[in-house]
Amino acid sequence: MAKVTQVIKNALKEKDRAIISGSESMLRILEDLHGQVQAALGKAALGTWDAYHLRQYLDQIEYQIANYAAESKTRFSGLLDTAWAAGKTVVDAPLAVNGIYTGFHLSATVLDTLKEYSNGYLENLYQDAWYKIKGELTLGIVGNKTPQEVARAIGETIDKGRFANIAARAETIAQTEMGRVFSEATQLRMEQVAENVPGIEKQWIHAGHPKQARPTHVAANGQHVPVNEPFMIGGIPMMFPRDPAAPIAETINCGCDHIPYHESW
Repeated sequence: MAKVTQVIKNALKEKDRAIISGSESMLRILEDLHGQVQAALGKAALGTWDAYHLRQYLDQIEYQIANYAAESKTRFSGLLDTAWAAGKTVVDAPLAVNGIYTGFHLSATVLDTLKEYSNGYLENLYQDAWYKIKGELTLGIVGNKTPQEVARAIGETIDKGRFANIAARAETIAQTEMGRVFSEATQLRMEQVAENVPGIEKQWIHAGHPKQARPTHVAANGQHVPVNEPFMIGGIPMMFPRDPAAPIAETINCGCDHIPYHESW
């Protein structure tokens, strides 16, 4: 049914737009933090480059990183809520086309667990950022680096130096974790539906990869199985794309989706 296909495509496009927006949101927070760090280094360049002032710069930057980490987690929580809702929609929309009402409540307990999981990645990200920046500033004293040299090492722009790695990790976290929440909600919704809609299955869709597609994921495109059974992806059982039970090599930056499938559609 063409209309079923279209509503699924529309739902997936909305999800993709939300993930892109989420990645950009995380990067904007890091850009602001980067500006604060560079401002502190600018003050260092005008002042005395000694242990006393280093302690002041470190305290100032540590405070800023803690604030931005908290802001990131708050912002990301809202983004995961959006991904969760989109995961339900990709199931509900095609069923509605067929006159099937899906007014089931989807418990947010799993979502809360996934938020804790994702927040752990963000906490590690900002902790690593702090250690990297602290290390470079310390080298400014021990290794007699100038503030300008330290600034270059940390990254005079968001896409160079230490900040380039931090920004790339933030983007990966946003894409992977929003996608994971989306797929988890889709799976739970389909499990609910399967109890009331005979013949409902799930289908793996290879929707691309931001860097390099995995051949096994490409080969799985179109594979459909019963809702409560795993897909076999290169010999690895996966309940859905970015399944947390799967090896990380199969989930990080994965852009695949799974959608409801019915023979009559």
